[in-house]
Amino acid sequence: MNDRGEKLSVLHIMGPLQPSGMERMFISTGKHFSNENIINSILGQGETHPFADDLRQAGYAVHVLPNIDLSRRSRKSLRDLVKAREIDVVHVHTEKNYLQTVLACRLALGPRGKVIRTVHNVFMATGFWRVKRFAQALLADRLVFALIAPSPDVAANERTLGRSAQVIYNWVDDRYSELASLRSGRKANEQPLALIVGNCSDIKNHSRALRAISATNHHLIHFGNEAGASQEEIDLLNALDLQHRLVGRGTHAPDDALKVADYYAMPSRNEGMPVALAEALVSGVPAFVSDAPGLRWAKGLTGVTCLAEDDGAWMHALQSGNVGATVAGAGSVDFSAARGARQYADIYRAASTVKIASLRRTAAPKLARVTSSVGAAGDEKE
Repeated sequence: MNDRGEKLSVLHIMGPLQPSGMERMFISTGKHFSNENIINSILGQGETHPFADDLRQAGYAVHVLPNIDLSRRSRKSLRDLVKAREIDVVHVHTEKNYLQTVLACRLALGPRGKVIRTVHNVFMATGFWRVKRFAQALLADRLVFALIAPSPDVAANERTLGRSAQVIYNWVDDRYSELASLRSGRKANEQPLALIVGNCSDIKNHSRALRAISATNHHLIHFGNEAGASQEEIDLLNALDLQHRLVGRGTHAPDDALKVADYYAMPSRNEGMPVALAEALVSGVPAFVSDAPGLRWAKGLTGVTCLAEDDGAWMHALQSGNVGATVAGAGSVDFSAARGARQYADIYRAASTVKIASLRRTAAPKLARVTSSVGAAGDEKE
């Protein structure tokens, strides 16, 4: 049996290693997992891993494979890695090929290891995709010790497939708490300064916020990869640049921008539990977000305004006279990295105590005990 006096080795199954939510959370929680005696290794799938070196520099053992499937070569590669790293628990973070991934992991682990799964997004599956998700969940979830969701929105969406997920909120780096004190007492900019953080895509829907900002005299900082931007987004950003209203652009860390921004904008069509929004709230930056799946969990938090998914609502909100007048806060949600590491460490330890022969019979009560022990910060709100 493992307690905090014994080490556990966990392998995280990822896709391409990018500077996005979960990868950034690995960076921020490294020392806290060490305090919990959890040794983390990361396995990226695919050919391109621009964030792999950052993870290595943060102390993680990083490995890459083209993909995980049930082919002989893939199974051998995964089995060799699990054996070499003495893995106790595999934590699956990917949606693609869920059933094959879980089967491959269980074959690699043998009877001594367990699998954890986190569903990171509200997947708005319809048609055949929905049928496929349901079928894979029905089969693969039987082989998984615990199903985790990063927000009540994700958990609610998974319930439509008959799945029960424990909520463990995402977390942010400790340094964002320090930014809040730096912002205390600051005065709003004469021309309000907006901040958008995130890689451009149709789901991120940045064009809605850009249209609303363009209709005001506000300035903007836009940090994110524009490779997936629509032509309209590029045109709107370029127009703001020509008007000398685009004061920051690129793929930079948001720290300095969070010190000076008057408000944060996230007009996404759906999310899971965006780390960038949590960073803004912990830093004290008020936020305008879409009233959309994956963002509704933030309703009621100080400084958060949920807006209907139409241009009129966004333009009206940004043209109001009190933009940036409030100070945001995380409220009852604990976004600390220490809390995230502690809750996941408790799940890993609970998994490691379950014998394979009794996995289905004992996993639920053990997980219930873990849930009650970690406190309200990560509990699902019904």
